[in-house]
Amino acid sequence: MAVLGRVPLRDVEAYLSNGGWEEAERIGGSTLWALTHAGEDREVVVPGDETARDYVLRMVNLLQVLSETEDRPRPQILRDLTTVSVDRHYVRTHPGTPPGTISVADGLQTVDGIRELLIVGAYAVVADPVLVLPRRKPHRVEEFPKRARLGPSSEGSYVLSVEVPLDEDDGLFAVDQPFGRRAMLRLYDAVRAAHSAAGEALDRSELSPFTERVGEGISANLCRALSRFGGAEQDHPFELRFSWALSLPTGVRTPPIRFDEAQVSVLAQAEEDLDDGRMRDERVEVTGKIWRTERDRPTEPGWVVIKGVAATRDKRMRRLIWVRLHPDLFNLALRAAEYGATVRAAGVLARSRKRTELRSLTSFTIEDG
Repeated sequence: MAVLGRVPLRDVEAYLSNGGWEEAERIGGSTLWALTHAGEDREVVVPGDETARDYVLRMVNLLQVLSETEDRPRPQILRDLTTVSVDRHYVRTHPGTPPGTISVADGLQTVDGIRELLIVGAYAVVADPVLVLPRRKPHRVEEFPKRARLGPSSEGSYVLSVEVPLDEDDGLFAVDQPFGRRAMLRLYDAVRAAHSAAGEALDRSELSPFTERVGEGISANLCRALSRFGGAEQDHPFELRFSWALSLPTGVRTPPIRFDEAQVSVLAQAEEDLDDGRMRDERVEVTGKIWRTERDRPTEPGWVVIKGVAATRDKRMRRLIWVRLHPDLFNLALRAAEYGATVRAAGVLARSRKRTELRSLTSFTIEDG
């Protein structure tokens, strides 16, 4: 309670403004702030003076409303309100373990992903966009993850926090924003572009939406970092939330960005296939569901897209895979799609930066349904 009484009013107002809240009306000496969240209208009353008798009680109510709205524990929000010179960002994972826990394998993936994201953001400040970041990067880029900190983790399902202090020296030349802030703002824009690209890639069943957005910060490295938050199997949803230091408002809204399971899978495909140095044709067995069908006439061959796993002897790859089928097998695929049945196919996996195809087909069967 005492801590809440020491939170400056300007920091409270900056926090609300950064989170998309707006001043709705004056009520005596207080202000009513409002936000529409998930289709619901939220309101909270903020005193106009830190010396008001009900200031602490209003702060308690504020903390509860923010906790419910953001689906975050109150201590985490209070930490944001009381640490005003640190950008703090959150990775909310859904690892399928008890709340507040994560498997060691998924935890390692998540930490590796955070480090790679920091490098992607820092690189965007000092160099032009590229599809694949070079192995040797500027010293400042490599050093940036060493300056950032992992903060306290929390439940819901398992949330990791990343702290980026804003008190570093940017050298001899004055800048409007510290390097860390510029890196994370660039990163936010790139993540938002990747989110849009992943949705379009699923609609089109190809990777072109990623290559079309390289200028917005998308790279194979970004896709790899993001896919790691889906766990070791790259099949769990996740959410990123960017929270900015109250001492240096951004002036822009940065709502949370959530990737669902399907988007995580296509990110995993993009991180491999955008890097043409890693592509080669190989024999695989594909297991999955029919995601899409295309055919001009019933008597002609057609294309189906299988959303599933391509397995070789030593690895498994989640993919959207185009397969060309003659009419009889295409009709079989239509039945599988109708009943949601699993299909299995074997052949040679051929990848490009546009899409993945299964060629030289040796088998195509329905496994169930």
